[in-house]
Amino acid sequence: MRHSRFTAASKVLLVLLSLMLFFVLFAGKEKEGAGVEAVGVTEPATKVTIDFWHQDWPGGINWMTAYVKKFNAKHANITVNLIPVAFDELFAKLIPSVAQGNEPALMFGYSDWVYGKDVSKLFMPITPTLFSMDEFKKIIYPAAMIGVVGSDGEAHGLPVATGANAFGFVYHKDLFKKAGIDPASIKSWDNLKAATKKLTVYNSDGSIKRSGILFSYTESANTLLDMIQMQGARDKLLNPQTHEWNFNIPEAKKAMETFKWFVDNKVYDPHSGDPFTAFPNKLGAMLLIGPWDVGASMTDFPELDVGYILMPPFPKSSNKLVLGSVISYFDLFVSKRLKGDERNAAMMFIKDLMTQPQEYFDIAFYQKPPFWVGAVCNQNYIAELESRPADKMNEFSKTALTATKVGLPAVNTLDTKIPEPILIRQSIYPEMESVFLGKKSIDEMLQYLTDYLTGQEKQLAE
Repeated sequence: MRHSRFTAASKVLLVLLSLMLFFVLFAGKEKEGAGVEAVGVTEPATKVTIDFWHQDWPGGINWMTAYVKKFNAKHANITVNLIPVAFDELFAKLIPSVAQGNEPALMFGYSDWVYGKDVSKLFMPITPTLFSMDEFKKIIYPAAMIGVVGSDGEAHGLPVATGANAFGFVYHKDLFKKAGIDPASIKSWDNLKAATKKLTVYNSDGSIKRSGILFSYTESANTLLDMIQMQGARDKLLNPQTHEWNFNIPEAKKAMETFKWFVDNKVYDPHSGDPFTAFPNKLGAMLLIGPWDVGASMTDFPELDVGYILMPPFPKSSNKLVLGSVISYFDLFVSKRLKGDERNAAMMFIKDLMTQPQEYFDIAFYQKPPFWVGAVCNQNYIAELESRPADKMNEFSKTALTATKVGLPAVNTLDTKIPEPILIRQSIYPEMESVFLGKKSIDEMLQYLTDYLTGQEKQLAE
């Protein structure tokens, strides 16, 4: 009997060992991006509430509010508390809050906010906690990982999307139709110039009543850098080894002269004020911006009907398109301080976004008006979007598809240590505006940027 009992027990033990070996070998081998089980992350056993700082803009908050509601309903023990935070405040407090240990569980931030910082010291690792790095790269476009990989080689944030600043122009469909312009015909900067002449309307005294084009601060400065790169002057513009900028080059002057053409030819009124007020009030027929403004304009002004034109190459249509000299992906970060069920809850939020992207992005694109439009970082969502029948697509999902498939491969980010708010908003655009308003010459502007940005670059490199 002892022997037969031993034999039966041995058989049970062998079965158990076989099952254990099976799970060790095959766990997590599901189809990539389709619900791979989190390693070491389980549904919280107790009810838990986690705070989430998210940039406060109407479309974005509407979008994330709808998604959070869906997420909370699906996870009985998790409540995500969405907290809107204004852009400038979020930029100012994100990293200091981590240093002080009072950051929330989930954080929205932009990739350029963490350039030059070791994110492994700041945020919870997504790999290998949820996926291996190889699995992560099969889900997320590798180019979008610029701000989330730490010194340990692991991802410490989830790239979600980019509003794609300076990827093109949002335009009023009715104004284009009235002027007899097919937006699809704008394939070069010469086409763009010709269109703005047709679209501009003048007062009886010859002053501009409606500009053919408007320039926004962020996108104008981004486009200036892109235009320099499209002329093949990337290495002349910035030397990342010596940390020196050089705008005193023919390519920079040509790019700025092109911008000034619109002022000199009276198709852009630099006195038109804030473009985010001027454009919806039809003081301009089109606006240089990212596709994100398609959703923003129609969310704030639902009576508008706008479309999007992708940026043409510069100076000729035969040139290689370059975008994103300075680009920000919006990323989601998880606090390193989290433990237990709070950690599990935050990581479940990240896992769902990665593995079930349709639930998130379709909320944005299939609203009337859309909450947001832009380029998407999740490869599985884009592949699924491409496979949809034509009657299951709408204009905004098509714009997102184009921005991702055409725009993202054209991104060629400059290796600068200067954060976007300082480089673009506080440095380059104010100088461009000084030229538009006749306060500075182009040469004076280019010399100032050369000196000032070189000083900033070297200071940050120390």
